[in-house]
Amino acid sequence: MDFEQGPIRPPSEAHSLLLRVSRNCPWNRCAFCPVYKGARFSLRTVEEVLADLDAMKATFGDEPRTVFLQDANPLLTRSDDLIRIVEAVRERFPHVRRITAYARSHTLARRSPAELRRIREAGLDRLHVGLESGSDAVLRLVQKGCTRADHIEGGRRAREAGFELSEYVMPGLGGRALSSRHAEDTASAIAAIGPDFVRLRTTAVSPGTELSEMARRGDWSPLSEIELVAEIRAFLSGLRGVRTRLESDHMLNLLMELCGDLPDEHEKLLGICDRFFALPRREQANFVLARRLGWAERLADMERPAVRKELDRVAAQLAAEGLDIMAAADELRGRLV
Repeated sequence: MDFEQGPIRPPSEAHSLLLRVSRNCPWNRCAFCPVYKGARFSLRTVEEVLADLDAMKATFGDEPRTVFLQDANPLLTRSDDLIRIVEAVRERFPHVRRITAYARSHTLARRSPAELRRIREAGLDRLHVGLESGSDAVLRLVQKGCTRADHIEGGRRAREAGFELSEYVMPGLGGRALSSRHAEDTASAIAAIGPDFVRLRTTAVSPGTELSEMARRGDWSPLSEIELVAEIRAFLSGLRGVRTRLESDHMLNLLMELCGDLPDEHEKLLGICDRFFALPRREQANFVLARRLGWAERLADMERPAVRKELDRVAAQLAAEGLDIMAAADELRGRLV
């Protein structure tokens, strides 16, 4: 290709044009994150980015409708430079409906309201922020590099500047020891921020990360699938009265159907968790296995004859080999990382 692209983007930006404004991550110390390790952060020049835009225009014409600015924190770019880039996107791709970027709470909390408003008015529409947790204890544990206060202040500044705000929450990030505090403090942080979207992204232990070393040493214990649902339900309970859109749009999530508008669909979302808990333990394990095999996304999928037939076959095979269904499902989840 005649233009650069970074390694990741949010699931909701799967069909977006990826424009690399910065390279890698300026913090790059989060215990759970395997991305950008060994790579130095840098800001690309406006000229480099504009040259990429010209190459993209020659390749895609007027086709792009959404654009995502990479990598981890392009909002560290000088305001005037970022505004030039955003305006150039709008100029070259006149049919673009949305321009989106990652941003760190730490950065947003230190950007002046006037700067943020200028960037928003230039045409940057939505920010994706990795809140991960609203608990200072969890944030310290995983070396997030920002505090609960940073999250709240940064999120509020983004909202006040007029950005659509999407906050990512990581169920299970506090492990067993901090699960309750993680759920409670994260819900109260979301309530204080009032983002447009809350996106669930289940904690995964990636090989080679500090989190994997913490788990090996016994300093952090991962939650089981059932414990994760319990934590999510506790988190949802803390969102009563909050106005936001909950999305479960990552393949690591167990209950992909946990999507809805709060507060209107609050009881519906709690009911999904409760239906899972109402299942017999064996049926919970069957659903987890079906989800991890890619055969089910919703609890109702378990009623499909084809799914039941294949589950019976796999369950019989596991039993013959003396293997536990839930243990097999946990192994499959690890392969998704």
